[in-house]
Amino acid sequence: MTRKLNERKSNQTFAPSPPIEKVLEEFGSSADLTGLNSLIIGKAVFETEQVLRSRQVRRVIIPLYLSNDNQYDLETIGDLIHELLIFTVAEDIEIRFQPLKTQKSFEYADLNPSLSNVCLFSGGTDSYAGVLLAQRTLGDVVAVFCAHSDQARIIHIVEELQREILEPKGVDFIKVGVPRIEARGYAQLRGFLYLLAGTVLVRRFRSNRLIVTECGPTMYQPRFSPLDSITMTTHPFVVRTAARVASLLLNRELKVITPFENLTKAEVVAICPEKEGLKYTHSCISQRFGTHDGTCYGCVIRRLATIAAGVEDVRYNKNPIADSRARAGNLFALLDFCYDILTDFNEMEEYQRGIIDTYHKRDLFRRFALDNFAAIHRLLSRNKRVVRPVSDLYRSLTSKLGTQVFEDRLTQLADPTTIVPNFRKQST
Repeated sequence: MTRKLNERKSNQTFAPSPPIEKVLEEFGSSADLTGLNSLIIGKAVFETEQVLRSRQVRRVIIPLYLSNDNQYDLETIGDLIHELLIFTVAEDIEIRFQPLKTQKSFEYADLNPSLSNVCLFSGGTDSYAGVLLAQRTLGDVVAVFCAHSDQARIIHIVEELQREILEPKGVDFIKVGVPRIEARGYAQLRGFLYLLAGTVLVRRFRSNRLIVTECGPTMYQPRFSPLDSITMTTHPFVVRTAARVASLLLNRELKVITPFENLTKAEVVAICPEKEGLKYTHSCISQRFGTHDGTCYGCVIRRLATIAAGVEDVRYNKNPIADSRARAGNLFALLDFCYDILTDFNEMEEYQRGIIDTYHKRDLFRRFALDNFAAIHRLLSRNKRVVRPVSDLYRSLTSKLGTQVFEDRLTQLADPTTIVPNFRKQST
């Protein structure tokens, strides 16, 4: 009986593998292993979620390089990761650390010894606008891209952006290899991985800020239905936990800046520098294919945002706004939600408005709702085809609000000087 219990306990333990030689050579400076440890922890937490898809895990043993020069509060770090896993994947998992030693003597490559700002870069609209605005606002900036090993098409897209836009603009760019993401639903802890990977460069360049340029409606994404699956990639709890873990590893406070957390997608598009480069960016949830399907939530909000902002967008495979044959579930759910935001917010369900109330984002979501219907207003004003359910919902809304509110919103978006991102304030 004891043997069976021990075997079961062993089967419920996940021990991520130590970093491979290539990672050690790139990040394992013998003088300072803190950056490497940040990447190891981010990778271990991300892989834990992946393993949970196929089996039960009750304990995770994270390898960590320890030395006399690196003293960490491992108990607090473990508690933070434990709470993160409960919050994001609803699993109560014990966190332990396994000390590692390295006899290697690697040194960093010859890079700029000091850069004040590290900006996460994914190749989407928000991160594209974000890194360019960060450079304009703050000066020196390095863009950090986390390249999943099974996302060759996205890696190609990001490298093209680097070649065509970032490099000519003088933006430094670094690619960090991270584990496979696979195609099995949302990877809720990839945001934690990205922030800890960004911490590697914060340490290396002795940076003051780590910048996460996600727009507000995605950071604070509500549920449209009780069983709706939402992404928590940059949920404020995830961002805050990552910042606390990173600060404990760095032995100083890490300032995580979220300049777009109070901006809508359309507002981000409106203030985006070098809008011509938006055609190179990618926002579709089906990232393996490198094209924009047009029907996923990411495609829907991007299309409506660019229409509202009057900016030329990428080509989509399908158009649920105009084509009744295209899957339109995400579009209809979004517009129903926006309709309620504008007409009956106080009567909305808790699952819909809970996160909005908790973080005091009602004005943000009101502007977001206006943007989406302003886009429909613009299409109908130009006699563009719009499927019947969408046009009916729009007409019902205008019978309550009129049409001037949408004209006013389009005028606001046309004047980007009225939209001000905050590159100084830390994330809430």
